[in-house]
Amino acid sequence: MRTVLIIGAAAALAACSSTPPELPPPPSVNVYECAAPAGMTAQERQPLRPVGDYTQNDVALYITDLHHWATRGWLKLARVREHADKCVASNDEEDED
Repeated sequence: MRTVLIIGAAAALAACSSTPPELPPPPSVNVYECAAPAGMTAQERQPLRPVGDYTQNDVALYITDLHHWATRGWLKLARVREHADKCVASNDEEDED
């Protein structure tokens, strides 16, 4: 029993003294700085809600304004995505050179 314990301790100590294999170098990571210009991300004021004694016409105008406001927001988002895609594509072309 004592012999087994001594052999086990010697094996553990021998394993501690060995050097680990060399680690592979970290992979190269491409970092792109593609921030959209401030004008593309500027927030627009929401249409004002009708308050007080309002008519159905006021509500209809508000809903129409809200729809136009939201549509402009989606178009802005599409332009920001387009800008980011172009930026990444231009950086990928530079990396290939």
